[in-house]
Amino acid sequence: MEIGQALKSIRKNLHLSQTEMAGNVLTKSYYSKIERGIHEINASDLIKILMLHQIDINDFFASLGVKDDKMSKDQWMSAIRQAYYKQDIARIKQLEKEVGNVKADDHTLQVLQAIATIVRLQVDKKKDLTIEQKDDIKALIFETNDWNEDSLELFSMSFSFWKDSEREELIRSILKKYAHIQKFSQRLQNLVSAILVNYLSFSIRNREINKRETIRKIFTMLDSLPQLPDNCFAKIMSSYYQAYFLKDDRKIQDIIDFLRNNKMNEIAEVIKVSI
Repeated sequence: MEIGQALKSIRKNLHLSQTEMAGNVLTKSYYSKIERGIHEINASDLIKILMLHQIDINDFFASLGVKDDKMSKDQWMSAIRQAYYKQDIARIKQLEKEVGNVKADDHTLQVLQAIATIVRLQVDKKKDLTIEQKDDIKALIFETNDWNEDSLELFSMSFSFWKDSEREELIRSILKKYAHIQKFSQRLQNLVSAILVNYLSFSIRNREINKRETIRKIFTMLDSLPQLPDNCFAKIMSSYYQAYFLKDDRKIQDIIDFLRNNKMNEIAEVIKVSI
């Protein structure tokens, strides 16, 4: 059975419309074409839809005739992001133990292990990274001479422990490499925009808002992202933080209300704390 056919079968069994099945993950139009086999769905969006409707991932792939006990990297990253936003320390610890069950090369597994450790400590708030752990993470990021998916993922998750000068230098190098962000893959657009949004949040939360030129370039890059569903959240967050700098309390509250009204309460609370 094809993925589109399997999704349609599940949707019918759940008595959901295509709009309800797609949720906030995809537009109804795009999702409809997936069911009809016109478009493909990437792993990240598929996992989001399955988790949205509490569909067992293993059962779903078994229905496709795919039997593989190992998770993909995208599945694991999607799961740990959701656990982070829900501040679910038990789920985070479980995912930390499951890193070895991810289909990836040794270097990527090291990156995922580091991400799991960082997320656990961020949510637990009882401990910080040791100097040795920080050095290991820096080594993983600088192992490549240029940015790639693994180094971007790790930098995004390890934001808080970098020295201000180090973080600033890394952000400038990202802004330079991805200056024409619209020319890169959707995956890289998502990773880069997540880092830039993290930078804005971190700068405001720590009152490091004097780097006007860097912040201006970040807003320019986020605003230049193609108007696609996958870039929707980054564009919303860009508007949110621009409203902060403009002291537009009405717009800030409007965006918070929008997130809450669309069942994204955890995200609303996380970014509200940032302000």
